[in-house]
Amino acid sequence: MKKVSIVIPCFNQGEWIKEAVESAVNQTYKNVEIVIINDGSTDNSEDVIHSLCEKYPDIVFINEKENHGVVYARNKAIQMASTEYILPLDADDKIAPSYVEKAVKILEENPNIGIVYSRARIFGTKNKEWKLAEFSREKILYSNCIFASAMFRKSDFEKIGGYKEYMKDGWEDWDLWLSFIEAGFDVYKIDEVLLFYRKYNKNSRSDLAANKINFLYSIIFKHHLDLYLKSSTFVKKVYGQTEKKLKQYKKLYYLLLLAFIISFFLNLILVVVKI
Repeated sequence: MKKVSIVIPCFNQGEWIKEAVESAVNQTYKNVEIVIINDGSTDNSEDVIHSLCEKYPDIVFINEKENHGVVYARNKAIQMASTEYILPLDADDKIAPSYVEKAVKILEENPNIGIVYSRARIFGTKNKEWKLAEFSREKILYSNCIFASAMFRKSDFEKIGGYKEYMKDGWEDWDLWLSFIEAGFDVYKIDEVLLFYRKYNKNSRSDLAANKINFLYSIIFKHHLDLYLKSSTFVKKVYGQTEKKLKQYKKLYYLLLLAFIISFFLNLILVVVKI
């Protein structure tokens, strides 16, 4: 059995990390390594992680005293992982016991597949299935339809350059999936709820990223320009929007021209009347 690293970055999530770790420990696939990185937490996360390490001695614990952000934390933890397969897991989320086993099977049998994920359920302040759009190579150009906790090969991750520091303000997982697709990899979705995504009253990174949406879109577009330009739907969307704008400006031009003509003749009439 090939070894799998479940990588858990933690920043001020001491309240929930025990649940995340225990969901990783309780996998039906037994050759699992858990790598936790405490990214400069200011709550009780460090103490909670130390107690988990005492209970589960095989945990690899990286304790950063300063906060560097999730891009740095995930890259650092994956770099330290001694396995072939990687599954990122946020410290406030959980995975079903069979997730690793089912994802590994897909990757083992399909070398062309680079990303494996599943259906997901929201829990916490809300309790419902997380209705992400179905993946397609066209849809993912406009919105991310793959959550962060998808499995991939460490070697593939390294080839495409890992999580990019230019995405430190959010959407680093979307940028990563686009890089996988650019490299020619396929995507597989397991038709079963295997991830549990926690919602709570504090602002999540997704909420914070929404405040910088135009900025983040511009970065995504800039760094995956070839992928967008090769898309026929993208070209059509851009052309359609441009054509629409040109029609609006054309209409405005005619209105201004008409207003100028009316104004000219009114002034001419006034001049004639005065004479």
